[in-house]
Amino acid sequence: MTGRPFMHGYDAAALKGWSPRTDRWARYFRSRVPLAPRIGPFPATQARPGLTYDARVMNLCNDYDGAFWTARRRDDVFARRLLRFWQYSDFLGSWHGLPVDGSPADEPVHGLVNLPNPAYTDAAHRNGVRSLGCWFWPRTGDFEEYLEERPDGSFPVADKLVEMAAYFGFDGYFVNHEAATPPDQARRLLRLLRYLRSRAPGDFHVQWYDTIGPDGRLDYRNGLDGTNADWLEHGAADSFFANYWMTEEGVERSRTTAVARGLDPYATVFHGTENEQFGFDPEYDPRLVFPEGGPARTSWALFGSHFVWELHPGHADPDDQEAVFRRERQYWSGPRQDPSRTGRLLPHAREHRDRDDPRAWDGVAHYVAERSVVGAFPFVTRFNTGHGRAFFLAGRRVHDGDWCDASVQDVLPTWQFWTEGTGSVTVGLDHGDAYDGGASLLLSGALGPGDATTVRLYKTELRVTGGERLAVTARGVGAAELAVGLLFADAPGDVVWLAAEPSDGWRTTAHGLGPFRGRTVAALALRVGARRAARCAVRVGELALLPGGPAVPPAVPEAFAVDAVDPDDGTAFLSWRLATSGVWHYDLLGDDGRWLGRAYDDVYCLPGCAPATGAVGVRLVAVAPDGTRGAAARVTVLRP
Repeated sequence: MTGRPFMHGYDAAALKGWSPRTDRWARYFRSRVPLAPRIGPFPATQARPGLTYDARVMNLCNDYDGAFWTARRRDDVFARRLLRFWQYSDFLGSWHGLPVDGSPADEPVHGLVNLPNPAYTDAAHRNGVRSLGCWFWPRTGDFEEYLEERPDGSFPVADKLVEMAAYFGFDGYFVNHEAATPPDQARRLLRLLRYLRSRAPGDFHVQWYDTIGPDGRLDYRNGLDGTNADWLEHGAADSFFANYWMTEEGVERSRTTAVARGLDPYATVFHGTENEQFGFDPEYDPRLVFPEGGPARTSWALFGSHFVWELHPGHADPDDQEAVFRRERQYWSGPRQDPSRTGRLLPHAREHRDRDDPRAWDGVAHYVAERSVVGAFPFVTRFNTGHGRAFFLAGRRVHDGDWCDASVQDVLPTWQFWTEGTGSVTVGLDHGDAYDGGASLLLSGALGPGDATTVRLYKTELRVTGGERLAVTARGVGAAELAVGLLFADAPGDVVWLAAEPSDGWRTTAHGLGPFRGRTVAALALRVGARRAARCAVRVGELALLPGGPAVPPAVPEAFAVDAVDPDDGTAFLSWRLATSGVWHYDLLGDDGRWLGRAYDDVYCLPGCAPATGAVGVRLVAVAPDGTRGAAARVTVLRP
């Protein structure tokens, strides 16, 4: 085994012959994180209480930077695009294409299908978002090769697409068939997709892009109508992504077409907004889907939300990522970077045409109610964004250098950032210091006497039975006072404040929730204040809502082994038995305590692990969902 695992695309031959035993890196690109259930709507704690959960969102975008030859799960860089706003999406579609394995670098041959990066699938599932692979045609080759149909009516390609989704752990496909197709092939494509859906599990999803009609003619209809509704009515797809050239009449026609055919317009029709080219100022106003003062006409599809990273001139500079983070907040939370104060600051006009100016963009949160998965104890977040300039464990720096791995991103704040009160305090996810992972929540700025700033953090549905507790780990400089706020479903307008005790070093403050037995925590907040004028820099490293009873460490990982070591560069390939329950993630550490990696998986690749001479020890520690760490298993790595 040599080289580092990388992802690739699949053409007809690769699909028909696919097996995890022969796909050389397949076992390194599985998502093992289950799809988290989302809690129900509760308007009283929404940033915009008038929004409903009717409209859904498809987010079709690049993962990381979309580079063909560095399509890996993780890397030693910080300047990578990682989505921090999962709470406004229902589907993530992986958009970029990948060359077939063995394709020459100078003339890459792209496959029909690229799988979603499992790091993004992990993060999506942790936030209740379904992850879709991408089918894109035209590509090199003859489309006829994909349409092989057996005498019994089965399709080999469809069988393999279902098998691959199950093995790699994602939830369906976005089908972008953007080339005129002979009528006979179009009919067989419809049968192939119907067969695929009949063989797939019940929660599998196929979304069809507004391209060819059932007769094979390429015809962008810019909505659902009698010409293209057959793809839904005949069971080839679950939903429809309309092309971007919206009109009010066209969006309304999509809705009436769906209703007339007995289809839910929110479940089946997604009108698209093109951000990849046009950034904050797309050609067609999203208010055609979301009329002011009325219900959404259909659901919404976003294409190219990665522009916030990709179109920023300094996107590859690790020291210029704060501008990217600001652009991302402006895209999702609105130009004021606060989901409670969304709405454009300039009229949306074709002549404006400045894709880098967020003032003509309302923010996704203007139209879409925030979703949350925080519905059970324990809930623990360290505000880990999935990349960093260093890595920390228990407040101690255990790795120097840049890294990225979306697989280990925590559930980030529901609202980024909903603030209220007085003082000049700003809120952000800061990579300069952390308690666990690569980031902490930083509240910084000036406070006058009696000033206080409240930050709404998480939408929750946590029923307190009596033994639960809250713990917050923080450190702060200055005369600031920190408190955690609980908003209860039976009195959402009142906040119960529990004081924390930040100090110059990390300190954990715990509170029993027994006094709130029988009540449901509907939201979590933080408040920073001061009795006298002061500048503050308070970092919150961990926020934990823990069940009653003593913490139970996970068992020592079983079957930890070295599968292979590359003799040229010392890359080590490790494996172990994945626990079926009771484990949040695994940490890999050197004998000296250096952090080497984190995963919820049963395999890991450590580039350059084995020295040219001698041996190195690697320890594997399981971490429970409440953050409790278990005892380590250990292996010795030698270069052959």
